[in-house]
Amino acid sequence: MSPLVRRHSLADVATSVNFDRIADRYDATRGGAERGRHVAAALSPRLPGARLLEIGVGTGLIAAGLAGQGRQVLGVDLSSEMLEHARLRVPGRLARADAARLPLRPASIDGALAVHVLHLVGDPGAVLAELARVLRPGGRLAVVGGGELAQPSDVGAVLGDLRAALRSFQLRQDRSDAVQALAAERGLRLAETFTFPREDRGILSPREAADQVESRVWSHLWDLDDAEWARAVAPALDQLRALPDQDRARPGSRSSTARIFERD
Repeated sequence: MSPLVRRHSLADVATSVNFDRIADRYDATRGGAERGRHVAAALSPRLPGARLLEIGVGTGLIAAGLAGQGRQVLGVDLSSEMLEHARLRVPGRLARADAARLPLRPASIDGALAVHVLHLVGDPGAVLAELARVLRPGGRLAVVGGGELAQPSDVGAVLGDLRAALRSFQLRQDRSDAVQALAAERGLRLAETFTFPREDRGILSPREAADQVESRVWSHLWDLDDAEWARAVAPALDQLRALPDQDRARPGSRSSTARIFERD
């Protein structure tokens, strides 16, 4: 019997970030299918069993990589537009759902993934509680947070300073200490922490980076008001447009940190 059950509405999900507005550009700006296969290869050996759940499945890049390894992947996401793309990669195993109210039976999943997701949800504690509920005893959860640049660059420095300026007003909810404490309260024990290289495209050229910032490709730019844009974003755009070699891509290798939690 499928672990998917239909319950809960999506009426109260306003505090989590919905990616409908970026669905048509997501793959091109987030590393594409190669990134999905790379992340799947890094996480799969740490996740037990056959049946996996990915929250924030998006366009299905990572889920498709796991399915290609023979894993049975279920995916949930708030965005109907993102799920339309995911259905082409992992058909029949997707649901539009809030990760804090999963349409799954208790103890029905062997392993779960939350890749660059927890900072986007309104209540990370509620999400971790739901993941603990649907994981079987001994099941594992992989949480992947933000990456770090392995090589510094002028473009990377400007973009990093911009994110830092915005985070001073937007508390990050995927910090290692915060996630570990919330997980422990819900019966999820930290089993392993490791880093792996990301196979994303290199850092953009200054011109491309400025164009992406100006078109608000990244979710931390979506809902800024005019005052915040003028305070933090406009100076960053000026810096990017003043850099030399406007069309030369900068080196951009990154590493990501993964934390593996095990249900008691």
